[in-house]
Amino acid sequence: MEAMLTVRLGVFIFLFQALSCGFAEEFSGLKRAKRGWVVPPINEPENSRGPWPKQLSQIKSDYASDTKMTYSITGEGADLPPVGLFTCDRITGIISVTQPFDREKKAFYQLTVYAVGEGTIKEKPMDIIINVIDMNDNRPQFTQNPFSGHVPDAAPKDYEFMTVTATDADDPNTDNGDVRYTIISQNPPLPKPNMFDINTITGGIRVIEEGLDREKCSNYTLIIQAADMQGNGLTTSGTAVITVTDSNDNAPQFEQTTHKASVPENQVGAEVVKLAVTDGDDPRSPAWSTKYKIISGDEGGFFNVSTGPSQLEGIITTVKPLDFEENKQYILSVTVENEDPFISPLPTSTATVTVNVEDDEQE
Repeated sequence: MEAMLTVRLGVFIFLFQALSCGFAEEFSGLKRAKRGWVVPPINEPENSRGPWPKQLSQIKSDYASDTKMTYSITGEGADLPPVGLFTCDRITGIISVTQPFDREKKAFYQLTVYAVGEGTIKEKPMDIIINVIDMNDNRPQFTQNPFSGHVPDAAPKDYEFMTVTATDADDPNTDNGDVRYTIISQNPPLPKPNMFDINTITGGIRVIEEGLDREKCSNYTLIIQAADMQGNGLTTSGTAVITVTDSNDNAPQFEQTTHKASVPENQVGAEVVKLAVTDGDDPRSPAWSTKYKIISGDEGGFFNVSTGPSQLEGIITTVKPLDFEENKQYILSVTVENEDPFISPLPTSTATVTVNVEDDEQE
């Protein structure tokens, strides 16, 4: 009896072990949990010195532990131009690059990786990204040279009037492409050597000192610098030419403030008088050109005053026929101003014109 129990127990143990092995095979073989067929992005700096070819990464399929796998790649730099930039060892899955990268030509590459085994075993094709890491190998470049700007001579402090810009071919998201601006010199250094300042980030140029005077200094030349690495890297120089424009700080003045003229009655368009003026502002500028207005003495609207061809004279003419019997004399008050408003209140010049109407004796 004891012997029979021992045999039966042994058979049970055998059957249990056999069943256990079967379940183990089912779950470990047929139900094997496979690791992901994933390769993270590859980051490689540009301008590397090699040696070539240089290994970037190695891909490996989980199936490689069970069967022989072969690897290949396609995409730009593999089987598409530039063909041969990347290689893949069919046996080891090692991906290499054959020459230096240039991020300014291309910042990243996308390849498709394949793994094929015996029979029907194969991995689903997988995309991998190769990022080219930027190196500071490009100087900033000004978008033009020289830059030209205009500033009124009456501009207040902190008045910004022009902007210079520079570009950098390096990655703008890194310090390699972070450009900052400075002023190196100002010529002439009058009335002070630092009349202008530049915004280090935007390149905006502004006035920081009072004393601009077009009559004394009408042009300035600034040597400007752009530097990457937030101003501590590669540099380039350029020029900003500043023209000081005239502000309307001189009121026009009549050369003669009293005039007398005679005009026949019944004539329309007759020239009454020309009123000459002077102005100390920049000739031919809006601060120099003049305009005129009759402010009193012409309640009936018989006269008009316009600016003459020289821009420094007002011409009074008749626009309605005058009648000697109704009014023998008109006393007109005329003012003169510039096309541009004054930068600050200035006294205007006024001229008085006495117009005598001549009798037409034929009536």
